[in-house]
Amino acid sequence: MAGFFIDAMKLNIKPNSAEKHEIVNQIRNKSTDTIAALATPKGRGAIAIVRISGENAINVAAGLVKYPKKFRSRESHRLHLVDVLQEDGHLLDRALCAIFRNPNSYTGEDLVEFFLHGGIYIAAQTMERLCKSGARVAEPGEFTLRAFLNGRMDLAQAEAVADLVAAESAAAHRVAVLQREGALSQRISKIRERLIQICSMVELEIDFSEQDLPVVDRGELSVSLDEITSELLSLEESFKRGRLAREGATVVIAGAPNVGKSTLFNALLGEDRAIIDETPGTTRDAVEALVQWGGWSIRLIDTAGQAERFTGPDEKAVARSRRITKEADIVIWVMDLSETRPEYPPTEFGGRMITVGNKADLIADGNAEVNNCYLKISAKHGVGVDEVREAVLGALTPSDETKLEEGVLTRERHLEAVRGGLKSLGNAKRILKEGAGDELLAIDLSEAAAHLGEIIGDITPDDVLNRVFSDFCIGK
Repeated sequence: MAGFFIDAMKLNIKPNSAEKHEIVNQIRNKSTDTIAALATPKGRGAIAIVRISGENAINVAAGLVKYPKKFRSRESHRLHLVDVLQEDGHLLDRALCAIFRNPNSYTGEDLVEFFLHGGIYIAAQTMERLCKSGARVAEPGEFTLRAFLNGRMDLAQAEAVADLVAAESAAAHRVAVLQREGALSQRISKIRERLIQICSMVELEIDFSEQDLPVVDRGELSVSLDEITSELLSLEESFKRGRLAREGATVVIAGAPNVGKSTLFNALLGEDRAIIDETPGTTRDAVEALVQWGGWSIRLIDTAGQAERFTGPDEKAVARSRRITKEADIVIWVMDLSETRPEYPPTEFGGRMITVGNKADLIADGNAEVNNCYLKISAKHGVGVDEVREAVLGALTPSDETKLEEGVLTRERHLEAVRGGLKSLGNAKRILKEGAGDELLAIDLSEAAAHLGEIIGDITPDDVLNRVFSDFCIGK
């Protein structure tokens, strides 16, 4: 693409959005007060951390300690030993305290953190005194919201903070760390900057249309839009893996009645959770358990046997089993190899299906069924159970681990924005092909860039911010 575009910087074209600044300023005007919150769980513990942020945070905190004048002059980014006093002047606690002066703090504002002994009374009294001294209790996620507003992180990175706190598996933690470090943001920004540059050139050509001065080569523009479309399609595809890493996977054990689904379920768990009986239809209600396999969080579900001959409650159990199976991320379909005609899995599950042939110990090794391309196990004797677990992990783990490093979509909000960008790009490519006019082309290119800007927070409506930060805990 060298020589294709004129340097946008030479043309004084700035990609920053006026709409972004207007929205951010509206929120900023409501967030100039000093906030305080307990940043550790309520209850007894070794340490309770109380944090204060805002332009008056140091003065508010100084009102709680002995020697307030000395406190205000304390060095930034150092731990200091202070006496926190009660309202009557008596000692409440001898604690460590850290001051982080703006803009080099988590929020980008003056920030103070008290590291107190973890008693319920001490934390409560500290919060009460802070509020009397001019602070207010922070809203959920308000510290991170201020970090976003003050440019300490973008919106995707802010979401990753919440994901780090909520991570329950190695996969969830890894994706959250990568996103917090900017893997997704950098990937989105590169695509968006390229779109803005293209749009700038198209708009420049509109300005010089009367001078018959070509700025954009239509052939190279078409190639560029195809390349960007391919990038966005790759991002769209990444959502499945990113969501599974962040939220965990639902793995359903399904199949005909009495094929050994519950036996396999218990074997995979290593405990007798599901009732086992030779009578078909023993399992009615779905039985589930949360497990950690290879760093992935997995919701493992044992379902009722899927057959047509049941009626009444059994029929309802089968219907529910089919619904759960359709919604699963991965389906382990169990077949009984001792049957003359095993119940083969439906074709509708495609790549989500892992087919398992159970009761392999009951048939001869030379049986044709045993030599088919599915896993052969004996759940009753624990033979092949590890291979089933490995097959599940193989379906979850990317063949190219660097894909996660490149940045993946993890939330529905990201997916909606990318799909919006793809739609606008599709319109732009159609306009370019039909020669419908540069004005319409510029509009669609600008809309595509705006959709991507929603992911990193460059253009973000208030309701999106509220939705993102309402998921945070207080104190973060």
